Amino acid sequence: MSASIKFTPTFVQTKNVRTFETMMNGLMIGKGGQGEGDERLGCVWGRAGRGKTRTVQTWAAKNGCVYIETVSVWTELDFLQKLCFELGVRQIPHRRGRCFEMVIEKMLISSLPIFIDEIERFGQKFLEIIRDLVKITGGTIVLIGEEELPHLMSQNRRIWSRTYRAMEFEPVSPSDIIMYVGQCTGLKMGTEATEIMHKASGGDLRIVRRDTINLAHAASSLKRTGEVDAELARIACKQGLQG
Repeated sequence: MSASIKFTPTFVQTKNVRTFETMMNGLMIGKGGQGEGDERLGCVWGRAGRGKTRTVQTWAAKNGCVYIETVSVWTELDFLQKLCFELGVRQIPHRRGRCFEMVIEKMLISSLPIFIDEIERFGQKFLEIIRDLVKITGGTIVLIGEEELPHLMSQNRRIWSRTYRAMEFEPVSPSDIIMYVGQCTGLKMGTEATEIMHKASGGDLRIVRRDTINLAHAASSLKRTGEVDAELARIACKQGLQG
């Protein structure tokens, strides 16, 4: 009896992941001590579904960094209180000014970057708060968002001049799909099957994940253990379209 093909969630080192790691290495050059070095901003952007958030969360967790995903209803006080909480402030203030001071205190004793996701939804006012934080502390904050983020940042010269590194999460490539399917299922992709899944994904890693789960299920049901062919790829993608 052939072994069942299963999907095992795996963090795959796609091209975007490798580029992000290179960006972070460059961004942190010369940063090592308390308030050491000049203030720096990073910018990571791209369409939804390309793996930005998962990549940043994984890197932040691995390196002990603060990661914050913003919420649309937040006020400036909510934002600063969340920063206080994530930075380990025990008694979180109820006023903006005091919250800001506590964040400054925490940032001055750590050289680790802070990651803030979807900040562009709040416009220039929140960017000014972030600029003040890095200006006063000499710290590093990396902003993550969709296509409008770099445009918003570049409209503010004081923000853009402090942006040391910026990268776009590009569409998933055929080689990324081969790697993803192989590491998550153990299946080897044929050339035509890869092309079919790549076209169906539209460069979206979430769709690749969905279709890979369907692929593992179809391969197991049909007892396919060899190279994934076009027929199997079409079955997987069709299942995804049907929900």
